[in-house]
This record gives sequence, C-alpha cells and structure tokens, in this order.
Amino acid sequence: MSIPGYNGHNITQYQSSYHQKKIVEELMRKLRKNGILTSISDNLLFQILSCSEMIPERVSGKVILFQQGDPVSSWYLLISGQIELYLPSSCNLIYSGYHLKTLNSGALFGELQLLTHSCSGRVKKVAEFIKIHHSHFLKIYNKHADYLQQYLTIMQDIVNEKGQLKQFTSGDVNVYNGEEDIPMANNSIPSPGQQNTIGRNINNSINTPFMQQNNPYDIQRYSPNFITSSGRKKRLLPDTNFITSMAQQQHPLLNENFEQPTETWNANGNVFEISKPMNMEKQIIEIGLLLKRTMEVENNELMQSRTYQQRIFENVMFGSEIVDWLEELTDRHLNSSTNSTFSRSHIVGMWQCLLENNIISHVTNELQFKDCRIPYKWTIEDPLEKYFNKKLFRHEFEDNSDQIIKPLINEGLNELDMKQALFLLSSLGPDALFRMILSKPSQERSPEELQFVYSELLHLKALSHLSTMVKRELASVIHFEQHSNAGTILFRQGDEGKSWYIILKGSVDVSIHGKGIVNTLHEGDDFGKLALVNDSPRAATIALREDNSQFLRVDKHDFNRILRDAEANTVRLNEHGKDVLVLEKVNISYKNNINFGGDLSTYPNNTAQTHCCYSVMAGQPEKMLEYILETRIDAVNDDEPLDTFLEDFILTHIIYFHTNLLCSYLKDYYMRKSYLPTRIDGRGFHSIDNDIDLEQRLIAKRRVVWFIKVWQDVLQTSFFLDKIANSFVEEINSCVLEDSQNLPGMQMVVEKMRQIKRIKEIAMKKLNRHPALLLNCGAYSDQAPAPQSALQIDICNQTIYTTENIFITITASIDKTANDLIELCKPRLRFKDDYEQKFLVEIKSNGDRVIFNGTDISIPTVISHNSKLYIVNKEEIDNLTPTDDQNRITWDIPTYVSVFDRLRCSEISQQLTQFHNQLFEATNELELIINVLGRDKFPGQSCSNLDILMRRFNEIQYWCVTEILLGRCHARRVEILKKFIKIANYCKENNDLLSLFAITLGLSSAPISRLTTLWKSLPQKFSRQYSGFESLLDPSRNHRSYRIFISKLTPPIIPFVPLLLKDLTFTHEGNKTYYTGLVNFEKMHMIANVLRSFKDCKASSLGFVPAIKKPEQMHWIKNFIIIDNPKKLMELSYQVEGKKI
Repeated sequence: MSIPGYNGHNITQYQSSYHQKKIVEELMRKLRKNGILTSISDNLLFQILSCSEMIPERVSGKVILFQQGDPVSSWYLLISGQIELYLPSSCNLIYSGYHLKTLNSGALFGELQLLTHSCSGRVKKVAEFIKIHHSHFLKIYNKHADYLQQYLTIMQDIVNEKGQLKQFTSGDVNVYNGEEDIPMANNSIPSPGQQNTIGRNINNSINTPFMQQNNPYDIQRYSPNFITSSGRKKRLLPDTNFITSMAQQQHPLLNENFEQPTETWNANGNVFEISKPMNMEKQIIEIGLLLKRTMEVENNELMQSRTYQQRIFENVMFGSEIVDWLEELTDRHLNSSTNSTFSRSHIVGMWQCLLENNIISHVTNELQFKDCRIPYKWTIEDPLEKYFNKKLFRHEFEDNSDQIIKPLINEGLNELDMKQALFLLSSLGPDALFRMILSKPSQERSPEELQFVYSELLHLKALSHLSTMVKRELASVIHFEQHSNAGTILFRQGDEGKSWYIILKGSVDVSIHGKGIVNTLHEGDDFGKLALVNDSPRAATIALREDNSQFLRVDKHDFNRILRDAEANTVRLNEHGKDVLVLEKVNISYKNNINFGGDLSTYPNNTAQTHCCYSVMAGQPEKMLEYILETRIDAVNDDEPLDTFLEDFILTHIIYFHTNLLCSYLKDYYMRKSYLPTRIDGRGFHSIDNDIDLEQRLIAKRRVVWFIKVWQDVLQTSFFLDKIANSFVEEINSCVLEDSQNLPGMQMVVEKMRQIKRIKEIAMKKLNRHPALLLNCGAYSDQAPAPQSALQIDICNQTIYTTENIFITITASIDKTANDLIELCKPRLRFKDDYEQKFLVEIKSNGDRVIFNGTDISIPTVISHNSKLYIVNKEEIDNLTPTDDQNRITWDIPTYVSVFDRLRCSEISQQLTQFHNQLFEATNELELIINVLGRDKFPGQSCSNLDILMRRFNEIQYWCVTEILLGRCHARRVEILKKFIKIANYCKENNDLLSLFAITLGLSSAPISRLTTLWKSLPQKFSRQYSGFESLLDPSRNHRSYRIFISKLTPPIIPFVPLLLKDLTFTHEGNKTYYTGLVNFEKMHMIANVLRSFKDCKASSLGFVPAIKKPEQMHWIKNFIIIDNPKKLMELSYQVEGKKI
C-alpha cells in the first residue's frame, strides 16, 4: 500500500542535498560571470560556498554589518558594492571613527584567530554578499591555507598594521596602545590541535568596548532578518548585542549562525529561547543556562562548599542530589503533560549529556557522570549574571531595585521554555548514556547497563541477522569510537584485521588499489568482518567521509570468542540424520526490571541470580509446537507474564504453520498414548506402569487444552473469526467430555474447557451481528462498527463507472472479490460486448491506474479518497483519465467553510483522538502480517481495518495541505498553520501519535514547506514546537528519537503505524523465512516484537477520556474535504507564492 508523505513519496524534507548542490552550482556560475575569484579552483570554491547560506544578501548603504567587539560568526564574500572597515570612536556618533580600508567586489574577508571583531564594518555602497559559516571556513582554511592566503582579507592583520593608529574622540585625538584597546590574540580561537576550551572562561582578560545606546541619530544595524532597530528605552538596560557577545565569548560554539535579537531588550522578557536555526550544541548550551538559572532561583542550597578527597571545593553539587533535583523537575514539567515516565538511569543520561558538552564538570575532570556523592560544578558562565555583576561593581544601576539580577532571571523561567528544554534534553540522554556505558571496560558494566546496550543493538541493521544470545554477548564487549576529521584512515588495504566496525553516525569510503573508491557505506552498515572470519589481510582501505563520525567496534579476540561460544551453546536435535530443531542456550536473569526503564542500581557484588534455559533458533513447525507443549505449557500461570516463545509462536504461526495443520497436530498429541519400557526380567510392565500411563495421558490432554486457552487469549477476536479454529474447539470439547466419563483426574481439564467455551459464546454473540455500513461511496459511515473490528459481512456502498459516462451505486460486502463486483454490475450496466472479459480499474486523481486482480477483496477500503472505479474492457484501460471533480477544481472556494470556523483546536484534537482510537482498536495485529507478507498468501482474509486506518493517516496529511492552500489571504493561512501546530501539540499530549505525525508530515510536504513568506510570519513559539515535532521524525539510527519517545509513554497510545509497517517490511525482506528447510524463528521473534508493541499500545484503552458525543461534529471530523493530487496541490502552492528564480 502506498503511504503518501512517507518514505519519500509525497512528503519530503525542506531541502535535499541535490537541491543544495544545484543552488551552489548556480551561485558559482554567477560569481564566474562577474569575474570574482576566477583563479580559485572549482572544487575549492564549491567547498567554500557549500558552507555558506547560499542565497546572497543585499544590504543598503549606511548599514553597520558588525561592530568592534561583536562575536565573529561568518566570513564574507562581497559580490557587489563597497564595505568600509574602520575603528569606532568613543563618542556617541557611531559613524565617527578611523578609516582602515574600503573593500570592493570580490573581497573575501573576516577574522581568523579572533572570537570578536577587531574593527567595525559598514556598507558604503549598496552591497550584495554571501555569509560563510566561520567554523566551516576555518576547517577549509586549515587544509588549504597556503593556497587561500593570497585571496583573503584578514581584518586583524589590517588593524595590526596600524600599530600607532589614532582613535577619534569628541574633538580630541588619542594614540592607540595596540595592546590594551584593540583585542588581539588574547581572544583567539584554539589553534588546530590545541585543547578545546568549550565551557571555560577563555576571555577573562578581554575588555570589550560597546556603544552607548542613547544616540542622537537613528542608526541602522544589520540583522539577518533585515529588521532595523533604533534607540533604546533606558540607558542602563543592557544592550542585546553586548549580552549576546558575552554569551558567545563564554562558548565559541555560539558564534556559529547566532541569531541576533532585533528588538529592545526587555527586563520582563524571556531570557531563554531555543530558536529553530540553532544547531544542537547551541541548544544544549541554552538548556544548561536555563537549568543553572532554575537551580539558582529555586534550589540554590544544592550548590555549597563540599569536602572531597580531603579537599574543599566551593559552589559544587553532589551527583546524587542533582539527579534527584532533575528527576523532580522533569516529573513536574513533563510527566503531567505527556504521560511519560523517566527512570533514574534516564536522568543520569541527561546529566551525562551536559557533562560531555562541558556544561558541568567533575571537580577532578572525570568523563563519566555518577549517581553518587561526587561533586560537580557548573562550568558554563551566565552572561546575564556576569553583565549585572559588572554593572553593580561600577555602580551603574539606578536606585530602582527591579533591575537586580534574580528577579530578571526569575521572570525568564517560564513553563513553555522549561518543557521544551527538558524534552530535548531527555531525547539526548539515552545517546549519552549509551556512549558512557560503552566507554567503560567490559567487566565494569552492570547487568542493567548490559540490558540497555542490548536493547540499543536490537535496532542496528548490521546485527539483525544475529541470534539473541550473540547480541547479548556483544553488549558486553562492544566499544564506542569517534573520529573528528573527514579523511581519517581507519585501516588500509593489506593491514592485519583487528576489529569489526558498525557505523553509528557518518559515512566512509571503501577504496581498492588501482580502482579508487568502489563503494560508500552509511549509517547502520558494517565493515571489517571478513578479515576476522578468514584471518586474512584487509581487502580495502576505509576512509571517513564526514567529520565527527561515530562507530561501534568489536575487537578480534572478542569476535572470535563469541563465535566459538555461539557454536558451543547451540544444540541441534536430529531425526533420521536431519536437523529438526535448533536450540540456543540462554542465561535468564531472575532480576526484575532489567531494562532501560528500570533503575541502574546494582545488586551486591554486581551479580544476579541466573538459570539456564534454551531458546528456539530454528525448527520444523511441528517440532517447535511439540517443544512448546513439552517445556512451556506446564509453566503457564494467569498471574505471570506469558512465555515469550509461546506468544511468538501463536502470533506468527500463520506465516509457516497453517491453522489446519496446527489443529491436526494438536489433535494427535491429545489422543496419543505413552509407550513405556518393559521390565528387565521380561515379565511385562512394572506394577506402576498403568498409573504412569494414565498420568502421561492426562498431562498430554491438559497441555492441549491449556494451549487452546493461551491461543484464544493471545489472538482474541482473530481466533473466533477463524472457522477452522472454532471447529477444532468444538471437536476437542467433545473429546474432553467423553474422556471425563472414562478417565479419572479430568476435572481441571473440563473446567478449563468450560472457560474456553464461555469466552467463545460471548465472543460469537458480538460477532453474530447484522452487517454494518462501513463506507458510503468513499465517506466513512456513522454506522461503522469501530471500535469493533469490521467483519467480512459488513458492507460498503460503492459507485462504479463506465467509459460511456454511465454510473451506478452498488452495495457489496467486504468479502466480495473484484470478479464478484463485476458480475453484480453487469445486469444493470448492460454492456454491449458482454461476452468480453471485464476489468475493475481504479483511476486516481493524479491519473495513476490500478488494475485489480479478479480474486482481490475489500476493494472499497483499498482505493484512495478521490479515486473512481471503472469496469472496462482491456483496450479501454489506457484511455481512462481523471475527471475534474476528482481534483475539486470546481469548488466554489469563497463559500467553502473550514472546520476551523466551526470548532476550536482543542475540540478538533479531542475528536481526532477519539475517532483514531476507535480505528486503532478495530485493527487487529495479524492484519499487519497479511499486509506486509502479501494478501495473496492469505486467501479469504482481508485487511479492511488496517486499510481504513492508513487511509485516515493519508487523509490527515492532505487535509493539512488543502486547508492551508485554500486560505483566502496570507493572514488566514498563517492562522491555519498556527492552529495545525496547536492541534498537533494537543494530540501529542493525548498520545495520539498518528495524528501528530500525519500533521507534521503534511506541513513538511513540498507545497507547504516552500512557502517561505508563510513560515517567516509564524511566531517563534510555534516554530519551536514544530521543530520539536520534526525532530521526533528524525530517521537516523532507525528512528531512534521516536522509539525513545514512545518508550516513555504510558498506554493507551495511538502509535505511528507506518513505522511499524516499515519495521515489519525490513524484517521480512531482510531475513529468510526458512534455512535448510527449518523455520527461521529468530525472524519470527522480530516480527512478534513488532506485533507485541502494537498490542501493548492498546493496553488500558479505556483510559482515553471520551470526547463529547456531538454527531454533527464527528461527521465533520471523520470526513475531510481534501485534494490528494500532488500536482494540483503544487499548482495551488505556486498561486500562493510564485516560483523562485
């Protein structure tokens, strides 16, 4: 089934790498045409421009680009116009100062070794320039310094050449000292190879001048958003740019694309904000600032003088205390609104993330955060606190005490910022915890840590084919490795093989002598294993393609040991010289909560009680069933969780063990007799032989009945819809009643059989209902049975067309095939050529055709929203085209009434959650298997409920796009966009992830994402929320952000079903179902895990607060008016905002 907007079909990212490449190439052509940097090679110029903002900026004259002391964020390539570099004066006239140099078109200028600008720059003539990110330019410069030097204008060098320059004041001339007044090497950035000083104060000696704000002139200052700002309200309020500069001096990472505020700094305004353009490092710094300020305001007592290792440390915090504090803070701000729970280990991961980014540090510089009484300190300095302390020291505050720092900071700690900060930090915590655990020696990893690493390894593509035991063994020996620079060689062709690598982040090039680069490996791929297996030299050279690439590494001796242990722990059962069952010995821990949701506290001596058992790796279906009956059924207890192997077998048996064969084997097992050895003396059986025979016969009968009860409990409705299973229950019931008359000890078996019969009778009463109308000519019917599953007796009204503009509406049940529908229509359509073969064809609104097979069933639930069904001859198929009404072009748009004009956002989200919960409850997990493995392999079984659920997912996406594009004006479209983000946020709080991500994908589709004017008009509060939604859809590490997010939610949850279908598809296509005639049960286990997660989301489904039942509202919500033709949507998008040249 096609899912628009997913996996790159209709919903795309904002810009692809291909689109960026085209922009850079067009920019290069423009520069070459204007004669700019013509002697620089194309390759080098392409690298420089790839690190730029790509779109030239045009700034009018008399605009100040930057001032002396401002943070360095970019290099500049001047395309046209003139820029004047000057040293500012100390008077109030900003334009007064000492002229240094005028730069003309073609100048490539900036700072190399300074964190702040050594001079000021203003536009002399209307200028057009490109900004190149400073940190990226430095990387290129370090590689090509000798070649680039001749083309660069380094502002620091120009200032240094004026050693005795004079600075203008109001009428007087003073001589520059050159060492004190002009910032030189004291605020230089770390040179290559120099120790990173992030998080430490590296500018203590800098005396940064800044302009007073009560200027007599209205001076324009350059802003990335082209918004000008003029005079300030109060002289003593801090200058926004000055505070920003201080923040950036504390952390060089803030220099990269730092967004300068353009409005007057307000003492009562918010001082914390995660802006969308910021990279992750900047956002972590801001989160650290917010947490530090919160702790200072609310729990300042945590920071005290502490004694550690016979030394006294000032203003430090104990690790265990700040874990308690952050756990309480997270619970207060997140758990109440998102129904999520955070374990203590997760909180430790959040602090580890801050430790890795130098927001906090250990007093003795240890690299791992520990949840114990070990002192930590805040490394990051608060620019506001430093600024106000400086003001207090200079006695520059007026008598108004409202300007003191704590009230200012306290005003800035609002609920929304805290939620967003904690949510982002919580999503980064597991990654940091993963790296922390992998940096420990194997012997120091606790059982809980090993379980967490194992849970992470489950999502790695490179390990998907390995057995459970091997993955658990890998968890104890796998290591984390990171390399900073692209081009680093991991190993060369011919080297000895020492390690196996898995790419966690980044990519590598594979090159062979004489052939060059032959392949590129990306995230999730592995390499280096062949040399370990064969004990041979490396067959290729591996080089990094990207900076900061991350790998998982398994060393050779560990790799070989795991392979030996895996073979030693494998047990093969043979019959007639052939393997019939393959088992793997597994150590099972008695400890509870050994998962990421549990605590990371360890048991005494860091050990756990374990016992040994066997898991099934592969086998013949009947032998696996026999193994279950002999070893697992006896341990079934209603008060304990169901055995995983037993549940996996029941959930997946339809793939490899038809119900008919399963019931036949169970019947044989039920009826079998025990064969006992004779006495050694040859005088017949032992005296207790009859008792043993009776006991074993009773055990066999009890096991079969107990298996039926578990089968019934696991599959629920699906079990009773299976006619073969129902007949088998009746057959076994007759056998039990007969045996109870002849065999003693059958009372428990009879009672269990009565339970099965009672449950069956209740279920059959619900299933034996009248047919319900599911779809009425494509519209979801109010009579539909959801949350009960749609049955094959349920009906749909469907309109059928012919090529002669004739149409009829028929009523047919879901189980009708395409051939049945054709036969139903023939008497009424009266075809002239009735003897010719007819085909049922779907024509979509975009012109695509789908020809149904004669045996396909549930046709009305499969077709798209605006599709039409035709019955035609074979030669007429190619002439079928969509009609105008399929694209809604004939709408009278001025009279169209949006659902937003009728309902509030909270009401819409509540109705969406209620409706989608009904559809989700109606969908059975076995429908996922049927859909992925192929409907043709399960004749007579339909996926109608799943079809409707996915149909709804697509409908929500197209609804978002349609509503926005049909907005009558710009203000209306902005308002609708804001409402969609509000609805998505409500759905997130309601655990309706299906709606959340359908809306997110709809808003990120090409017709909406290209509307730059629309997105620029969106308030930053909504931009941050939407950015958070997008981050949850990050596909890296196998959608790890989403998986971590949903693991913290408490059912009921409406999951992101398309991702479950994707998981099933990858598992099915990436793993064989049979190996040497045996069922690959490792694959079945992975499939069952997906189905189990689907089922678990339904737990406590009654927890949903039902929406107020208003039939007219529900009708609006159940059936949106949409345009589902991507081409037409793009046409509407171009009408809203024309194509960009």
